[in-house]
Amino acid sequence: MPSIPVIESRDDLFELVGRIRDAGRFALDLEFLWERTYRPVACLAQVAVGDDVAIVDPIAGAPLDDLAALVADPGIETVMHAPSADLTLLSMHYGTRPANLVDVQLMAGFVGMGAGQSLGALLERVLHVRLAKAESLSDWQRRPLTSGQLRYARDDVAHLLPLADELARRAAALTREAWITEEHDRRYGPGATFTTVPEEAWRKVKGIGRLNPRERAILRELAIWRETEASSRDRPPGWLLQDRVLVDLARRRPKDASAMAASRAAERLRPDQARALLAAVARGEAAPEVNGRPSPRQDLLERVEVLGALGQLVVSTRANAARLASQLLATRGEIEAFLLGALAGEVDGPLASGWRREMAGDALLDLASNRVALAPTGRAPYLVEIAHDPES
Repeated sequence: MPSIPVIESRDDLFELVGRIRDAGRFALDLEFLWERTYRPVACLAQVAVGDDVAIVDPIAGAPLDDLAALVADPGIETVMHAPSADLTLLSMHYGTRPANLVDVQLMAGFVGMGAGQSLGALLERVLHVRLAKAESLSDWQRRPLTSGQLRYARDDVAHLLPLADELARRAAALTREAWITEEHDRRYGPGATFTTVPEEAWRKVKGIGRLNPRERAILRELAIWRETEASSRDRPPGWLLQDRVLVDLARRRPKDASAMAASRAAERLRPDQARALLAAVARGEAAPEVNGRPSPRQDLLERVEVLGALGQLVVSTRANAARLASQLLATRGEIEAFLLGALAGEVDGPLASGWRREMAGDALLDLASNRVALAPTGRAPYLVEIAHDPES
């Protein structure tokens, strides 16, 4: 078996970056740890250029900023598998946004392979390559790296380029290229976010639905403090304060130290942190209220409870007939939200435009407007849509 080159310095990385620029294309995967820190800790970068694979070791001294710059270069195609976490790392450490990304997992969903397929499953099904996964729980921070770790790291990128080529060929045969491009742009394009902005951190807090508009304003300020503090201390936000504690503070609205002490949050806080949280509560009290969406009428919710199940049948049937992963087309939550908007006259969301509108959005609008009826049939796809006059 050929040796696997490991790059441990910027000088050695320079030659690899030059080869990538000459090729105009490379495959990339990252190994990292993200359990006890705010930002992922980069441990390895695996790179494939043509038939060659190299492993870049940032712990040994090879910086990853030049590779990050390649990901941000629109003239360089970057091929990855399920890259969201990798892109978060690149964004948090280098401010990188992908400019010409190909996600093979995403492509697979458009050519009949199903959504969320692991790299091993895709390689076995598409290229008939079987990977050994003995190092999937490896400690990538430890040095020296073992031969098993190096082989595992190499295999994660060695077949990505031919895999992408074959999936692209299948997509072209199904004329799905435009759909794939649209979905890549939605997930990884200019409007995509890969890091949490402190001002938006409150939206991810569990239990927010129980808060009134004033309490939400307080929660927003508390979440800003937690996110900023977690970043400065390089610790996961939940290690500082759990979501339930933030919600509790937003509901209690403590005004002073004695009121703060009544919350379980005070048990783990330093005096300066307690003061900072009190200041955050005060800012929330003075800030404009944060209103959630008004609750839908009960009769609309009842209709959506029935239409949602029917809508899911429409979506899954159409997706299956098109050899398309139904999860890519729409989730149950997206279907129900779209139908609810349709009933309220406010159509929005992923199903409202593009290939999703073409594949299922219009059919769901017909369903919400009583312009279509559904009937089972004995032949695939086992469900037919029958035009229906809503006035009859």
